Amino acid sequence: MESSLPDEELLARAVDDPHAFGGVYERYGLSVRRYVVRRVGDGLGDDIASEVFARAFRARSRYRAEHDSALPWLLGIANHVIADHRRLERRRLAALERVARHTPRVVEHRDAGLAPELVAALRALPSVERDTLLLVVWGELTQEEAAVALGVPVGTVSSRITRARKRLMESSLGSAPSAGVTELRSHGEPHA
Repeated sequence: MESSLPDEELLARAVDDPHAFGGVYERYGLSVRRYVVRRVGDGLGDDIASEVFARAFRARSRYRAEHDSALPWLLGIANHVIADHRRLERRRLAALERVARHTPRVVEHRDAGLAPELVAALRALPSVERDTLLLVVWGELTQEEAAVALGVPVGTVSSRITRARKRLMESSLGSAPSAGVTELRSHGEPHA
């Protein structure tokens, strides 16, 4: 029965019946974990994804449905948890960049190769642009959902993504076109 409830009703029920929160995890556990792992790597992915759901559980009474799905809310929480671990993320990207620069081939990622130039360019982005871009690209949210996750207007999300892509393109001008920028396509965006 809980599996057919809309997210808003499921979270409202979970306030009085904590076991009902398991339905939220069943719906979005994999999506949240996948997003977090792409941001911080496998090593911390499970711990951070667990922390996301622990924080969401504690905040379940404050959930306000701004979208049909609770996923933007959960990924917004994920961004806060990741911000708490930002120092580790910077270290991981720096290490990945070093490995990529000293390895003649592309460093492999579960879904696609990450060229060293792309890793360096991502590290160089302002954190608000990187967070916004990665919510849409790796988190596979629409711009509207990313706006909900970040608590900003859709226009802000659009302009952040435009600026981030411009910076990434500018950083890749000295590189071959396949250096990695094309790996950062929005969910559903056609390949050129």
